[in-house]
Amino acid sequence: MFEERPSPIVASAASARKLPRMALLALLVVFIIPGLLSRDFWSSYELTSFALVHSMLQSDAVGWLLPQLGENAYVTDGPLSLWVSALFAKIFGPLFSEASASRLSVLVWFAIATSSIWYGTWYLARRSEAQPVVLAFGGQASPIDYGRVVADAALLMFVATFGLFVPIRQLYVETALLAIVAAFFFSLAWTLRRDVLAPLLTGVTVGAAVLASNLFAGISLLIIALFIHARVHAYETPFINRATLIIVAACATFFVWPILAVAVAIETVDAWFDIWWQTQLGFFGLIASSDVYWMLENFIWFLWPLWPFALLGLYAFRKQLDRTHIKIPLWIFIGLLVFSAAGHLPGERFLMLLTVPLCILSAFGLLSAKRSRENILDWFSATVFTLALITIWLYFFAWQTGWPPKMSKSIVNLAPGLIPSLHGLLFVLCFVTLLGWLTLVLWRMNHSQVVAWKGPWLAAAGITALSITTVYLFEPVIDRARSYEPLVHEVTTDLSAHAKNRDCLSIQEVDPVKEILFTYYGLTFKDDNTCRFVFTTDKAFKDSSQKESSVLGRYSRPRDRERFVLYKKGE
Repeated sequence: MFEERPSPIVASAASARKLPRMALLALLVVFIIPGLLSRDFWSSYELTSFALVHSMLQSDAVGWLLPQLGENAYVTDGPLSLWVSALFAKIFGPLFSEASASRLSVLVWFAIATSSIWYGTWYLARRSEAQPVVLAFGGQASPIDYGRVVADAALLMFVATFGLFVPIRQLYVETALLAIVAAFFFSLAWTLRRDVLAPLLTGVTVGAAVLASNLFAGISLLIIALFIHARVHAYETPFINRATLIIVAACATFFVWPILAVAVAIETVDAWFDIWWQTQLGFFGLIASSDVYWMLENFIWFLWPLWPFALLGLYAFRKQLDRTHIKIPLWIFIGLLVFSAAGHLPGERFLMLLTVPLCILSAFGLLSAKRSRENILDWFSATVFTLALITIWLYFFAWQTGWPPKMSKSIVNLAPGLIPSLHGLLFVLCFVTLLGWLTLVLWRMNHSQVVAWKGPWLAAAGITALSITTVYLFEPVIDRARSYEPLVHEVTTDLSAHAKNRDCLSIQEVDPVKEILFTYYGLTFKDDNTCRFVFTTDKAFKDSSQKESSVLGRYSRPRDRERFVLYKKGE
């Protein structure tokens, strides 16, 4: 009787040929850099995060440990990502703007996420039970080469994920939580080699999840970790020892925060943490139906190209799901899926976290695929990213020349009043990027490569080229559409035309986040009811008794429903 095939993967030494390390590192750097320094804030999440960071920089240690947003305690998310961003802003603020410097913290989270995914997959793929089929006449990949090519594939698939294109480079808590979950996965894989340090690291990631996000996220990761440690028999030390290390490290990591808070703000810490505790309890409960609908509508494109190859991997290993290298990422995925239904977790945050286990499963699925299926990723990437790049360039030339009219009008509607501009160096960079991408595609069309990383490499290179071109060609357009800085300039101009030297400006009924941003961009507000000039929302103005003749100007971002009013009292 024939024995069951030991592995569904056949990997020759040629297919596991080494991807140059400098090429991989260069791709990661080029992917994450666009949009970190020069652009403005493009989402409400970033606006809130920066408002908190700016408040921290203006306050003492109490403000760092017990964040405030205006007059209210900020307890929606933990302060860990804010601490890192504020630290970068404090160190690099003199070199760049405060906003750009704070966004450099993204590099830390990206480095943690990518290195954790690579090394975690490397440890799993090098295990004897994960090795490919031994070829009859030899020539199969060595354990080191095979482990490296699987790790490269997992990392490149992570970078190529469509849904991470924008969020991974933004200043908000999801970026930090994604890195923490990646480190959580690494710690579980590392436990196969280090039975003391690795469980301690698992506990640290659990505690860090609470510090960065909320108590529900930390408890979810703790339960997932304990379940995996109880069910994975490849771990050598007794379960009780590993569980104790995880729980102790998790508690120690978290309690550093309240202990320091008590030390610097003993008078206010109880009231602040009372609000925090009540908020944390609110995260437990069934997921909102709106989030379920959002995930069902968006997961196909958000998690592309991970989910097709992850399913292919699970099908290939359907008779060997108890293998450690499949079991660990699969149970992380299932654990996140189960706990998402038991808590109020935003849909985008949930899908972002799923990318970590899915990129590992998709890497094994890619290696198990037949050549025809494996090439699907190559041709899909070549087609989609080439068409996307050509479309972006057509819109750019339409913006510059006014033809075709429909394309030009869509840009004008997005950023009305913006004069077309052309930065020579950035234009050359984007054009070289286009030529480089087309060269890569033509080379791939004329060469039938057997290396396993070719498909993920093409996908990662395509999304990198797309990020460079989009950010550097259309950054002024997106800034004009999303930034509040032009709005502040308009307010300042109108105020200067009517105010005298001793006149002041007060602000009423404006969201604390917006108030902090308006202050950062140059408006000066006084908490004084005697100020002749008032800046408020259009809704608050309509509810007041002020006459329409007192209005000096109305302001809003392009295509934004929220409008602000500057008016003069007594008119």
